[in-house]
Amino acid sequence: MLCLVALALALASGAAAPAATSARSATPGTNGHLLVASGHRHEMALFTMQPRSGDRLLLQYGTEQGATYSPDGTKIAFMNNYDGDYEICVMNADGTGTKQLTKNSSFDGYPGWSPDGTKITFTSNRDGDLDIWVMNADASEQTNITSDDPWNDDAPRWSPDGRWIAIETDRYGGVSTELITPDGTRQATIGSVAYATWFDSWSPDGKSLLVDSNRGGDYDIYRYDISGTAPLQWDLMQGKIVSDDNAVEGPAIWSPDGKEIALSSNRDGDFEVYVMNAEGGPQRQLTHNAVDDVVLDWQSLHDLRAPSVKALPSRGTLGKAITLRFKASDNSGRASVGITVFLGKRPVAYLHTPLKKRSAGHAYTATWRSYKFNRPLRFCAEAYDPSGNESSESCARIVTS
Repeated sequence: MLCLVALALALASGAAAPAATSARSATPGTNGHLLVASGHRHEMALFTMQPRSGDRLLLQYGTEQGATYSPDGTKIAFMNNYDGDYEICVMNADGTGTKQLTKNSSFDGYPGWSPDGTKITFTSNRDGDLDIWVMNADASEQTNITSDDPWNDDAPRWSPDGRWIAIETDRYGGVSTELITPDGTRQATIGSVAYATWFDSWSPDGKSLLVDSNRGGDYDIYRYDISGTAPLQWDLMQGKIVSDDNAVEGPAIWSPDGKEIALSSNRDGDFEVYVMNAEGGPQRQLTHNAVDDVVLDWQSLHDLRAPSVKALPSRGTLGKAITLRFKASDNSGRASVGITVFLGKRPVAYLHTPLKKRSAGHAYTATWRSYKFNRPLRFCAEAYDPSGNESSESCARIVTS
């Protein structure tokens, strides 16, 4: 059973949109959306979130805390259990174009991209224990690179410079973070194995990494800097505390430009998302929910020009399908459009048109199946381009009879 196509329903606008995968830029990209898992464990929804405005777009139900953007920010690899066990899937950054990459009766999860976007590393127990696997981005040539060890190895993340893959392992009894080379050769353990250490993210230049560890009593965020080349000497790297709170903190994700860190913390009773300067300082809370919000990744962007959209006055008959008219364009030639229908100030419907060719000056339509309301109606449109840039909002009346 294929992973279900992403849902059109949205929590609010703020989506990224798809484009063809390309190699990672030589420099860090401009910061885009945050990728967040929300809900209860094993029953989480996946959404994207604008870190400035807080706008959200729901992408998937039934996912787990294992999803990541491709290096160019146009794709998302994720794990999904709609067929009864977890499989690796990939979709466009706005939730469209879902494709299943693995299909078997075993666990396949926690995908991570190679720096050039051509390969995906992931966890699978198809050989008995949890091992680290690598496959091409089209799912071909699936290879177990840690088949020689008897321990459970999990949650691989390729470094941006391509030198390392960070993994989590139970070879010392608890959870430890290790660095291995892309051929599976073990190199170094991060931090003391006397404490639990979970890998969080790489810095954009691949020279540092973030982990969350309970070495201070509760889980806090630590930074480790890597010097030298392989082989690394075991356990010589010293961690620098980044965020220390009387709560459980983690994961923590570096922004693509390296200037900020997004993290999750349960300091208010459940996990919420916070953003801070990478060098420390005050933290800004982004989510305020009664369920867990766990940050998974931070999207990089290379196209900085926003699309445009203009809502056009539309008319129709209440209780029937109403055609909503708008104009939209982008320098890439393509854009998707999110439309919210309002009854007075209250939103009553949301439509999400697919990524399509949009030409300046041309009018496009979306169909809304209306209800018999007794108050004035209007709709507001926002456009999104393949890199996740979004237009300002444009609104127009809906004249009804």
